[in-house]
Amino acid sequence: MANYLVTGGSGDIGRAIVTDLLEAGHSVVCQYFKADIEILKETMSGDVTFWQCDLTKLKTKPTFIDTLDGLIYAAGTESFGLVQDFTEEQIDQQYHVHLKGLIQLVQWMVPVLCQKQYGRIVVISSIWGETGASMESVYSAMKAGQIGFVKSMAKELALSGVTVNAITPGVVRGRMTDQLDEDLILEDIPQGELVEVDEVAYLVSYLLHKRAQHMTGQVLRLNAGWLI
Repeated sequence: MANYLVTGGSGDIGRAIVTDLLEAGHSVVCQYFKADIEILKETMSGDVTFWQCDLTKLKTKPTFIDTLDGLIYAAGTESFGLVQDFTEEQIDQQYHVHLKGLIQLVQWMVPVLCQKQYGRIVVISSIWGETGASMESVYSAMKAGQIGFVKSMAKELALSGVTVNAITPGVVRGRMTDQLDEDLILEDIPQGELVEVDEVAYLVSYLLHKRAQHMTGQVLRLNAGWLI
């Protein structure tokens, strides 16, 4: 069994990923920021430790980095609005949460994984990182940046036994989509259904499996036929 860091572990997708990993017998470091730690402890059972961290302020490498076998980067926050209405602070937040935090953690982890000659890095990006979205230009730019980083790191680590992949979900059922008009959204989705969080977690589990050792640099679309 392996030891994985899951960022955004308190979100809908992150919790599903952590749950799957724990059920499979893995150890997990669950990163969270503002969530209620007592609720997290109640909903997650197994070999899990919790890391409260603001990913916009990563400064010092945590000691547990040296024990990790992989990273599942599921942290993220959406942003809506016209690009000219975003403040510098809002743009910086998007950059740090989606891209700078990812790059920093990978930078810290690469020496450890290369020494082991084994590792898995999975980034939960977005359909908007591939096709862009009106009113979500900043978010789309950061998600596109994640995909570019994944492809580059896959080449950089190709001989190290470390795989690097991205998953690009479409509309995933959860707290954020609860605020949207589901019927209106489904009109544009060929399968007429939202993606479920456990589907994302299943793809993560596949990418972590030893039989996925030659799956690297890939962008796995999970969007009910919305983007083909």
